[in-house]
Amino acid sequence: MDLNLSQIEFSHKDLNREVKLPDCLTEELSEFIGVMVGDGHLRFSIGKQRNGTRLARSDIVISGNIREKEYLDYVRKLFYSIFNTTLSYEKDTKPGAVVLRAYSKGIVQFLNQVCEIPLNKKVDVVKIPSLIKKAPFDCQCAFLRGLADTDFSLTFKNKGKFHSYPVIKGTFKSKELVRGLNELIRKLGFIPCLLYNEYSYDRRFQKYYIQNSIYLNGKKNLNLWLKNINFSNPKFLRKIEKWKKGGFCPPNY
Repeated sequence: MDLNLSQIEFSHKDLNREVKLPDCLTEELSEFIGVMVGDGHLRFSIGKQRNGTRLARSDIVISGNIREKEYLDYVRKLFYSIFNTTLSYEKDTKPGAVVLRAYSKGIVQFLNQVCEIPLNKKVDVVKIPSLIKKAPFDCQCAFLRGLADTDFSLTFKNKGKFHSYPVIKGTFKSKELVRGLNELIRKLGFIPCLLYNEYSYDRRFQKYYIQNSIYLNGKKNLNLWLKNINFSNPKFLRKIEKWKKGGFCPPNY
């Protein structure tokens, strides 16, 4: 699938660093779009320098946890392979939190205008990009892998047998995203369960918020996921390996 780059503008720094943009949709790009829909943010702000001149800043930020450094390094390699520039690895203000960050006018415009990642606050309005909806099977699977690696959970419930019943779950504030995931996942052969408008308490901010969730329950869904989508995040791969070897995986493994 060819991508229209005619409206994208590069900054002087982009040109000096030889930033590149993909002109077609690939599995690598699809997976990275999934990462951005999950834990990514595009920030565009306008301020002033000390001399009073206008300063526009465009940055790509991906939130993470220091315990998942192996996966974050994977994302950094993915980003470099796509855009020919690096994501820095920085500690965040919260305990254990880290961010990957890059400054680039061209990449921010590309991810916003072509890949439909919203600028600034996105949790309420993010949805599956139209190019993913129209993408080939392999690219749709890669998108789901990137999204799941960053914003899904994988647990094994104690249902009849000790922590053997698999549940893949994605929870989001955006109802439109969950609706789109339902359509996409069903088209790929999965049987999901949906839960909308659920009240949940966030201990980090000490307040209640509304969330919407999509579940893939049972061994049949998990085996189909592993066959066509799989995971890139080692924390999920370790759980899968434990489950395959012993038929169960305990909590917090």
